[in-house]
Amino acid sequence: MKLTSFLILLTLFIFSTLYLPISSAQDYTQWNLPEGAKARIGKGSINDIRYSPDGTILAVAGSVGIWLYDAETFQELALLKKGEDSVRNISFSPDGKTLVSGGFHDVMLWNVAAREHKRTFERMGSSVSLSPDGTTLASQNYKGIHLLDAKTGAQKKTIAASLNYRPNMLFSPDGQTLVGAYSGGPIGLWDIETGKLKKTLTGHAKDVYSLSFSPDGRMLTSGSRDHTVRLWDAETGKLKKTLTGHTDKVYSVSFSPDGKTLATASGDDTIRVWDVLTGTPKRTFEEHTSDVKGVTFSPDGRTIVSWCNDRTIRLWDVETGELKKELQYPRLTQF
Repeated sequence: MKLTSFLILLTLFIFSTLYLPISSAQDYTQWNLPEGAKARIGKGSINDIRYSPDGTILAVAGSVGIWLYDAETFQELALLKKGEDSVRNISFSPDGKTLVSGGFHDVMLWNVAAREHKRTFERMGSSVSLSPDGTTLASQNYKGIHLLDAKTGAQKKTIAASLNYRPNMLFSPDGQTLVGAYSGGPIGLWDIETGKLKKTLTGHAKDVYSLSFSPDGRMLTSGSRDHTVRLWDAETGKLKKTLTGHTDKVYSVSFSPDGKTLATASGDDTIRVWDVLTGTPKRTFEEHTSDVKGVTFSPDGRTIVSWCNDRTIRLWDVETGELKKELQYPRLTQF
């Protein structure tokens, strides 16, 4: 009898620990915080953050799903979730009406205004990118790179390429080129129309973790496990500059909307802001206390958003370097 009672209590405890926090994830950020308390955002691990094109929505992708927040007030708008797949990277359509997400297995399309799931592309991999005109979806899995019609889901083309497991594939601003990183450091650029490899960029000694095109498409930047950031001529493939200063892997690189500034995030707990023309550092943010996993600029270029293993998201003033806001996100087992 005692054993039976113990087993019942143990079962109830496990259920409440594992399932209730997840099921209540959509509600908990609605609670009123005490005055002076740090705002909390998201829940679980955070893998990617993106602004909507008009800068009004901040999308936070992670292990629970995709949280949508008002970019000004940080009020929770919605939690987009279907299934149990963690979301590794996200991308808005040019008009901001559709959000594309890549998980460990599936690629999904979401209606941003209706906060609804639109379509699932099963077993299409974890790296996903939407073309600048919003018509073509690129995804990557063990079979290669898949180019899909974003509206119908019809497969346009498959490119035979085995990229590294990092979600770092993206289109050029003109939509004519797709770039992705192989294991070990090489970077490939493919012609979208023909599916053929245009050129391979070599120079990094270890895996490339992040890629970013300048807004005009003339320059490509890469951040690597070898601690360096490289700037490439996107047309010729020639190396323009190597930026050094980080003392650990570079997880994320991001151009400002005007293309004059580059932000980089590293495992050395810092964010560096660089002058693209000269390749010199403008400032370093050192307030994070663990690996900084990502950085992105707001559409107006005035704010840098960073997210980190210390379970904080920070918003920085690009002009002054001041910390504008700090947001915390708890673990799945926290309320």
